[in-house]
Amino acid sequence: MEQIYKQSFKALSDMTSVIADRFFLARRVRDIKNGDYLAEVDIDGDAYNQYLEKVNKAFDALSESEKNLINNEFFYQSYHNWWESIYSKATFYRYKKQAMMKFLGAFYND
Repeated sequence: MEQIYKQSFKALSDMTSVIADRFFLARRVRDIKNGDYLAEVDIDGDAYNQYLEKVNKAFDALSESEKNLINNEFFYQSYHNWWESIYSKATFYRYKKQAMMKFLGAFYND
């Protein structure tokens, strides 16, 4: 987790985006496998389920405000500048960095 604290804001954002992208990919593959669309192809669904579970556990480690921020910024992206009615720009970026560090720490230290 110490390495996460040394990362730049951009690096943290990129790392969180990659996790979100892979989350949706893993979910699509799991859904395809569960739907028997690929009966002739053997896909290891356990690896995808483990990844999804790991992301969900990291998300569950967050407070409600952190969940809202991570969810709106990376997973189910809300409208552009959704945060303006809640935070000032400086506060938003400070909270976003804290939320990303906490999420990534929970994800990688699970």
